[in-house]
Amino acid sequence: MRLLSRRNSGRGDKSGSTFRPQITSLIDVMTILLFFLIKSFSVDSNVVTPPSNVSLPLSTSPKSAQSRCAVTITQEEIIAGDRVLANVAEVEKSGSLIIEPLHAVMKAMLPNCMADSSGAVVILCDRDVNFAVVKKVMSTCSKAGVTGYSILVLKEGD
Repeated sequence: MRLLSRRNSGRGDKSGSTFRPQITSLIDVMTILLFFLIKSFSVDSNVVTPPSNVSLPLSTSPKSAQSRCAVTITQEEIIAGDRVLANVAEVEKSGSLIIEPLHAVMKAMLPNCMADSSGAVVILCDRDVNFAVVKKVMSTCSKAGVTGYSILVLKEGD
């Protein structure tokens, strides 16, 4: 104790106790930083950003979308990758369930759409598009070898 009392004698503390820093405020700051980082990094990096001219429907499902190839159906056109493949009005009038340009692109994209040894596609569809068009897109993708579909929607409250 003699060494300890000599060490503290220059600081004005004559009791001989050890120095204990107040770390409550430091813990508060670290907790706030931790919550901020968790909130910042909890964003899924594989989410597809819909074009501005697509209004997605709302979903109540707790599952999140997985990384897949995407087919976008706007009110005017069908897009896969970065290419406009067909006009929605023409597809709607067509009697065939197969959209030939989409079929060719999906055949080429299928190796990149593999997840768990099966092809899967995310369909981004405007809520006002006729379901017959969505059905033709799904039929075309199925004919190209796609076995799984996800339809991208917005969660209520987003």
